[in-house]
Amino acid sequence: MKNCLKILFLLLVAQLQSCTEKMDDDEIRSIGMTRNKKAASFIQKLGLNPAQAAFSSSVNNVKGIVLLQAVAGFQDSFVRYQHPSWAQFGWMGSITADDSGNIYTAPIPFVNNLEHTLSNINSIYKIDQQTGEMELFYSLPKPDSVAGVIPFGVMGLYYDPHARKLYAASIAGSTRDEEKGKIYVIDIAKKEVTDQLDGVDAMAVFVGGITGEKKLYFGTCRNPELRSVLLSKSGHIVSKMQTELSLEGIGPRGNDKARRVRYDQKGNLLIYGIEFDYSLAANSNRVETLYKFTYSAGEKKWVLSETH
Repeated sequence: MKNCLKILFLLLVAQLQSCTEKMDDDEIRSIGMTRNKKAASFIQKLGLNPAQAAFSSSVNNVKGIVLLQAVAGFQDSFVRYQHPSWAQFGWMGSITADDSGNIYTAPIPFVNNLEHTLSNINSIYKIDQQTGEMELFYSLPKPDSVAGVIPFGVMGLYYDPHARKLYAASIAGSTRDEEKGKIYVIDIAKKEVTDQLDGVDAMAVFVGGITGEKKLYFGTCRNPELRSVLLSKSGHIVSKMQTELSLEGIGPRGNDKARRVRYDQKGNLLIYGIEFDYSLAANSNRVETLYKFTYSAGEKKWVLSETH
């Protein structure tokens, strides 16, 4: 009798968990369409307009993160601000923000990797939304060996406000011949990895649901493909990876890798592609091309509609 009650209890718990993971169609299709609305509170304290200011890691000859605001009436003119802590960890790459306005970024080598070692390049840093101070947020696992390892770590970051998870694509530990990259799912409140996808070198990461399924999209580093896995409501990986589309043979170079992926306001898939071959020179002199894909519900695939 006790065993029967125990089994019944476990079944009820499993059913309850299943119900909490269910999503309706409107909820799924809104994923990736809504932008994080809250800006870091310290921006306004600086006398800047949070709605017009943006963080950048690609200002010429400026190390780290910079906050920029366009000057009205002056083309290509910006007010620039940089907190002293934003440059102390070297050159930075991908940037994403959470619901509270905290900023997350990760180091990336530029021309050479004298400032970054294999022990610290697989790290994520956080800019506090109240103080503006940057500090180490999370250290991902270090490579098991340094032999032949390429000098890159975290290549892409994306915060999914739907599940409140941070996705980090890392190629730390990979060599030119071996693909050992991982995509980590991080609970930012608990500061712990809750899931991961092994054996894939990825750069761009993005979570969207415009197709009717909640998916983690990621651009691979070794070929010009955009792949995906299905996600649960809580952001866990629930399927094997599949190929969504390829950039092979299109654009000015014909072999671009997806550096950044987002939806536009109409739900089109925007892919910012660059040439990437694991060399530092390629990372330092990026020429970017925008590829726009529209989803065909009838064909159940993404169709190229524009490049520029």
